[in-house]
Amino acid sequence: MTKERVLSILLERKGDMVSGEALAREIGVSRMAVSKAVSALKDDGYPVDVKERKGYSLAPFDLYMKDYVVSMIDPVIKAYFYESLRGSSNNEAKAIAAGGNKDPFVVISRSQEGGKGRLGRSFSSPDGGLYFSIYLPSAMLSDGDLITTNAALAVAMAVEEVTGLSVAIKWVNDLYLGGKKFVGILTEGIVNLELGGLDGAVIGIGINANTVLSDYPAELRGAVTTLKEELGHSVDRPLLLRKCIENVIGFQKKDYLDEYRKRCFILGRDIVVNKMGRSIEARAVGIDERARLVVEYGDLSREALTSAEVSLHKE
Repeated sequence: MTKERVLSILLERKGDMVSGEALAREIGVSRMAVSKAVSALKDDGYPVDVKERKGYSLAPFDLYMKDYVVSMIDPVIKAYFYESLRGSSNNEAKAIAAGGNKDPFVVISRSQEGGKGRLGRSFSSPDGGLYFSIYLPSAMLSDGDLITTNAALAVAMAVEEVTGLSVAIKWVNDLYLGGKKFVGILTEGIVNLELGGLDGAVIGIGINANTVLSDYPAELRGAVTTLKEELGHSVDRPLLLRKCIENVIGFQKKDYLDEYRKRCFILGRDIVVNKMGRSIEARAVGIDERARLVVEYGDLSREALTSAEVSLHKE
């Protein structure tokens, strides 16, 4: 379509002016068609600068807009983009899968009112972040114990590739920069009740990308950070989103536990295990082959945890 071709050319020129005549010639349409395409882009919210007798250019802006994001993601996986969700991207993905869609897909939302974290907690999701849920059928998944750990490592390495920052992992599914959380991951299985097996899984990922600390509730500001805060500038969200999706898909069906262990910053440290309403002091001594956190208590007994919440003493 003419609109998409005009957008692609203006993006390639990185703010330089391009004449209507040059655009028309390159695309193979009339100048009137170019003018209509530019008007449509402006209606969609793209900051096209129009100068008489000079042409068109794109002002610098965050390219996190539906048409552009979907065009980036669709070659990798089917994408559903929402301006906002009253619930969460995980819930939306589960609803789409329940409607009969068994092929892999991703649900993306600018913001969500019902963001979900582990153990029923809410996940703050202001505009400026990256919030998406990837549905993968069972044939594309790792062993159930490794789905989340592989996804956590996949996102960590995507962030490092795009930003150059060094990312640490807190077992099992939180990513940290400088001792502060900036990514949460929630995996939910979809069970086939007739056969008793796993039909697929939804991997929900929330990244504090181009948000700032004032976007979050006061009680969270000392515990979280964002990519924008750490870098001092905005991150290319469409690029990071695509890299995360590619990695999450590519890292399934493989064993990345050794690399995961290297990045898990609580290993060898004193922690507090919170389970069944009790807080117990322990030491994190390892991660076993089923991605369970092995802890040692004061009486030297050991336990392999699957779902307990853990924290460092200082948290």
